[in-house]
Amino acid sequence: VERQEVRETSGGVFTADDVLSQIDVSRGICAVLGDSLAQLSLSLAKQSELVIYVQLENDADVLAARQAVDAAGFYGTRIYVEKGRADRIHLADNIADALIAANGALVNENEALRVLRPEGKAIIGNQELVKPFPAGADDWSHPYHGPDNNTQSKDAIVKAPYLTQFFAEPYYAPVTQVTVAAAGRVFKGFGNVAFHEREEPFLNQLVAFNGYNGTMLWKRDLTPGIMLHRNTMIATPDILYWADDKSCKMLSTKTGDLVDEIIPPVEKAGGTFWKWMGMENDLLVALIGEQEEKDPVMRWKRQQHGWPWTAISDGFNKEEHS
Repeated sequence: VERQEVRETSGGVFTADDVLSQIDVSRGICAVLGDSLAQLSLSLAKQSELVIYVQLENDADVLAARQAVDAAGFYGTRIYVEKGRADRIHLADNIADALIAANGALVNENEALRVLRPEGKAIIGNQELVKPFPAGADDWSHPYHGPDNNTQSKDAIVKAPYLTQFFAEPYYAPVTQVTVAAAGRVFKGFGNVAFHEREEPFLNQLVAFNGYNGTMLWKRDLTPGIMLHRNTMIATPDILYWADDKSCKMLSTKTGDLVDEIIPPVEKAGGTFWKWMGMENDLLVALIGEQEEKDPVMRWKRQQHGWPWTAISDGFNKEEHS
């Protein structure tokens, strides 16, 4: 476990600015223990997009905190307050992005590390603890796990019996879809066909999620109408490679910002449309060529349950694909 001294705070009291600077996350789940009047939790909710779980040891503090949070309009939506001793935090394993022991709350380090996701941070007293990634965790870097298309994970940690870790939106999303994951982040590309209105907000979107609690981290627009069912997305811990009809974008996995772009000369690549790519030992191999037909964006607005497999869209149902 990585340990660091916490920066000196004003009068030994944490402020929301101190905490947000220290934990380096503004979206996700933050556990706060010992915040008897929920003052820190309310400030964090106002200055970030965090969902905050407050745990207090006695009934009077729980009631006071709930009333304060409810009066501010955050109760049951952004802030949740429960009763419990600090030696047993009422959260699942590996789910919190951060944990704060406020007002000198005595928190068991092992219990704090249990609820933190890998690379999550706990501030306890004058120490910052960072939970490491466990040995044996595997990434899913390509749509079919690796460049060899062998869809067998090498993960040595997740074993039966399997349990649901979280529910998170979107519960419904457009087709087609493609997914990769690395270092605890999951990246999903959503295509150009929405059968119901509920799916339309994610048409032609590239979205990053926290793989431990489902928090949406960022999203970007995609070129509309490209068939996504292909290997043109590769996840690494720091860079997400996303290729389309013009180039291969190198995106920050943390923010989604464009870091760099790979654009080979057309006379050598035979075109600008990236059709397949794979990476092994830091070597990127790609198949690039002429443009392909774009498929129209489809907003079916169906009222029936389910979805059809016929007449999905013009491009999807062609007998010969470009």
